[in-house]
Amino acid sequence: MVNDRYRRGEIIGAGGMSEVYAAEDTVLGRQVAVKMLRPEMARDVNFRERFYREAQNSGKLNHPNIVAVYDTGETELDGMTIPYIVMERVNGRTLRDIIREDGALSAQEAADILKPVADALQASHEAGIIHRDIKPANIMLTNTGQVKVMDFGIARALDDSTSAMTQTSAVIGTAQYLSPEQARGKNADARSDVYALGCVLYEALTGHTPFEGETPFAVAYQHVQEEPTPPSELIADPSLTPTQRVNIDAVVLTAMAKHPADRYQSAWEMAGDLERLRNGQVTAAARMHVNEDDIEQPTEMVGAAAPAAAAHRAPIQSTRPTEDEDDDQGGGWMKWLAAFLAALLVAIVGYFAWDFFSDDKEAPEKPRQTQSAQHDKITVPEVENRPRNEVVKELEDMGLQVTVNEEANPDIKRNNAIRINPAPGSELQKNASVTLTVSSGKEITDVPDITGMTLDEASQALEEAGLALNSDVSEENDEAPAGQIIKQDPAGGTQLSKGSKVRVTVSKGVEKKRVPDVSGMDVDDAQSRLESNDFDVDVREVDSLEPKGTVLSVSNEGAELEKGKPVTVEVSNGMLFKAPDLVRKNQGQAEAALREAGWTGQFVVGEPAPTGALVDANKIGWASVNPGDTMRKDQNIDIRLWDFDPAALLPQP
Repeated sequence: MVNDRYRRGEIIGAGGMSEVYAAEDTVLGRQVAVKMLRPEMARDVNFRERFYREAQNSGKLNHPNIVAVYDTGETELDGMTIPYIVMERVNGRTLRDIIREDGALSAQEAADILKPVADALQASHEAGIIHRDIKPANIMLTNTGQVKVMDFGIARALDDSTSAMTQTSAVIGTAQYLSPEQARGKNADARSDVYALGCVLYEALTGHTPFEGETPFAVAYQHVQEEPTPPSELIADPSLTPTQRVNIDAVVLTAMAKHPADRYQSAWEMAGDLERLRNGQVTAAARMHVNEDDIEQPTEMVGAAAPAAAAHRAPIQSTRPTEDEDDDQGGGWMKWLAAFLAALLVAIVGYFAWDFFSDDKEAPEKPRQTQSAQHDKITVPEVENRPRNEVVKELEDMGLQVTVNEEANPDIKRNNAIRINPAPGSELQKNASVTLTVSSGKEITDVPDITGMTLDEASQALEEAGLALNSDVSEENDEAPAGQIIKQDPAGGTQLSKGSKVRVTVSKGVEKKRVPDVSGMDVDDAQSRLESNDFDVDVREVDSLEPKGTVLSVSNEGAELEKGKPVTVEVSNGMLFKAPDLVRKNQGQAEAALREAGWTGQFVVGEPAPTGALVDANKIGWASVNPGDTMRKDQNIDIRLWDFDPAALLPQP
């Protein structure tokens, strides 16, 4: 037991500083995880301070994608005070395990997992806390599909500049995901978490960390000095288009820019691009640094990685270098020259590729048309939630060919625009075609009854009805089998707009509790304790030497049983006692001794026994119980009294 409340079970996680145990909160009856500082670390005041800081930082945060902290305290273990943190119990796999066991993820899968992580970091940063150790091992995907960020063990407040750990200028964090400023021993801010998340995204997409080395120092050096290979060059999927590869490189390399000012300036900004990446849209990072017209040109000569590299040399090689960069990179002018020559080479190759694939057959006119095309480029405007007629007129006046599709939408009213393809901000030639999708209004559908189904079955049933399953799944103990849906909102049979989400509650199965040890307790106290744990108590009295009402045993003691299960308690009826020595006592003396021991039976006096000793007359010469025999208090006792008979003195023939 930890602090007489949390019953500790098996180890479910371990790190260099602490161990995490499965546990039961015996007061609230819920499953939790208890994180305890390793005893060898508990002797170090710095590690204890870091551990307490984790509890404080995590306790300030309340977000569905951050593991909740319930309690903290200290407990005695082998004569040493060990601090502990009680956290939400999360069942699932870490992103590290997913990558190791299943391999690299697709861009959509990686963005789907890491977008909630960015949301969680934004909430943390808004609370004034930076994580400083974002890595796949600290990101968990639960069995219900929810993403959880864990381990704020080295996090600190943004305004905390007095911590002893900070003053040591120690490099804190995991080397493979360490931002350049952390590697240099400088203060980290929210953009350092963005860099680490970019490294995690890189690994999720490629199966490899962006930098590898034999020592943590070698890896940290690369974070400061080396450029990562664009992830698109390591993705072997041949179905990826050049646009998709640029999209991937844009998000990853913007997040991993060497200078914080060139990265996403908040986790919220990165979350927005992860959302676009998940939906197959052109990301803000790609629109900022890459000409989308050039991306769409079928220039296989340039290759997929070239535009990505060109796109991200700008944020990586900042045009506003800091003093630190000037000091650390004395030969910086050579890099600028190399970057300029590389950009010039890409431009020349891109021009000849465009010229090669041009549909215009009139060679003498090509230069004139190319020049005019540059002047005729049209930027696609924002259209979302604008009236259909207004948008169509604007697009046609700009010289674009418009195709209109309708689609039901629960959030945008009828005849208002939902989206346009190519996306807003794209640059097109005159007379290019665009597809405008407008809302046909809310399409209503019947909500199917999904209670009794598994999550997969419910998701399929809802999809067939044009609905979706809400990823925020609640869990409750119930008599239904574990994993079965027991509640839904809205209920089956109601009507809902297509595209809406249905929230469900899943059974965790009947709650189990451990049968406590109540032996030796008074029956009333034992029964009260067992009933408070929701057991059905059956009290049975048995013969025993123990005082009446003392608990002798309880069935299934120490085992885990479902709530409501019967438990049999054997209780002493106090009906047994040890018989005293009755021989040579008169009947009155013997009865007094027996009554004092609680005896309620009767003497059954048999035939007298002759004796030649006058002093033994009328005393008990024989009894049916011997001294020390265990007997019932209501048991009758057979006795024979001595009767003086002078003949007994005569020799027997």
